[in-house]
Amino acid sequence: MKNVAIALKAAVLLASAGLAAVGIAGSGARAAGTDLEFYTGADLMAQCAAAPPGAGPELNQARCTGYVMGVSDAIQAAQGAGGPGRICIAPSVGAPVLVASVRRFLKAHPQKREFAAQDLVREALSATYPCR
Repeated sequence: MKNVAIALKAAVLLASAGLAAVGIAGSGARAAGTDLEFYTGADLMAQCAAAPPGAGPELNQARCTGYVMGVSDAIQAAQGAGGPGRICIAPSVGAPVLVASVRRFLKAHPQKREFAAQDLVREALSATYPCR
């Protein structure tokens, strides 16, 4: 169980580092605490709140979608490796639906936006897609 949690954290950190390397975090990136969290819920909300594709900032939407899907994939991989099944997403649920659920969660919980984005994505998805 502990190894799965460590593997998930490592996967999310690697995904986050990769996103930062290509400029995803932007100038708002910062180191916070000892957990190497630099991409916060506020950063993710700024990306996800951009107008939908076709209305202008498609790059922000792509960054938002990429981040949410990367965290979702890392969670699903950890669960597949024997981690706890807290999030159960049907195969028919696509990226736009997952992103919309995270966007709703971030809008509904502005007080949580200072926390690590990967933790908020996990919380949003577990609230929306709990295992039964």
